[in-house]
Amino acid sequence: MRKFDLIVVGAGISSGSLIYNLLKLGFKGSILVLDRGDKIASGPTAFSAGGFRNLWTTDINQKLCSYSIGLLKNFAQEMGVGCAYQGSGYLFTYYQKAWDKIPAAFEQWNANAVNFEVLKPHEIENKIPGLLCGIDHMDPEIVEALEFEPIVGGIFGKDCGSFDPSQAAVGYFERALNDYPNPPVIELNTEVISVSIVNGVATGVTLKTAEGVEESVTAGIVALCTGPWINQILKRSGMGQEDLTPVIAQKRMMFITEFPGFPNVDSRWKDIPLTIIDQGIYFKYESGNLMIGKARKNEPDNFDTTFEQDYYINEVNLPMQERIPSASSCKLKSGWGGLYDT
Repeated sequence: MRKFDLIVVGAGISSGSLIYNLLKLGFKGSILVLDRGDKIASGPTAFSAGGFRNLWTTDINQKLCSYSIGLLKNFAQEMGVGCAYQGSGYLFTYYQKAWDKIPAAFEQWNANAVNFEVLKPHEIENKIPGLLCGIDHMDPEIVEALEFEPIVGGIFGKDCGSFDPSQAAVGYFERALNDYPNPPVIELNTEVISVSIVNGVATGVTLKTAEGVEESVTAGIVALCTGPWINQILKRSGMGQEDLTPVIAQKRMMFITEFPGFPNVDSRWKDIPLTIIDQGIYFKYESGNLMIGKARKNEPDNFDTTFEQDYYINEVNLPMQERIPSASSCKLKSGWGGLYDT
């Protein structure tokens, strides 16, 4: 029976970061990485929007994310490969009721060195070409149906932005494989059926290869970097409902489109921050295109990743056109569905 000091389930950015940083800190043990995909970062890591921010409401999130932003900013220098880092910022826009509560966060943000700027409506409009903060240009019936209100202010997170999680994951694994005397053994196309748990302690896993061969492997530590699938594995390992993690799996879709105003595109679009507007619609610059997303309300806890073009047309683009009239030209070019663990 094979034995490793550490078995890591999942080969995405979480496991890549875990393994690289353990080795960097001097971990000398043997490491086995298992993933049912056919390549590194083939799961949710590959389908993420890749946004990062330190604009949160708790001290711990603000401090952790500020630290992480520093790592991403210096990723290429440390790792020798890039991660498509874009420090273009985050822009949150607000209606009056929510805006009235925002000043309460200023003291905490300042105490935790969160770099932010308060924007007035005209300043928001200057950052996002064609966006109109008011509602006078909208049909009153549409305003009522969509429950739109004037945007009265915004918060711009200057240190926030986006990156490519897949590139970062590959970078972590490449360094782990090439720079240390005990590189991880990576076995792809391999599913973990269950974790062996003895007296509350994980002692190994049972895996199944692409050929259907099952094998039990022992370990000193088992790390489940499996995102939305963690509870599935724990259930198969015999854990009861009361012992599962508070994680649910929800579909998130991303839409790649032309820029508003296409083909006469305002050059400022390539410099926009990741922006959140009405109904939680968010968008950012992505390799010469616009990437748009919107979480569906009451998305069920399941593993469906079916891409829905109609959702973009009816639930994303139509409301977006009301706030940014030139978004009527945001023709859908491609898209995908992925999973988000909440």
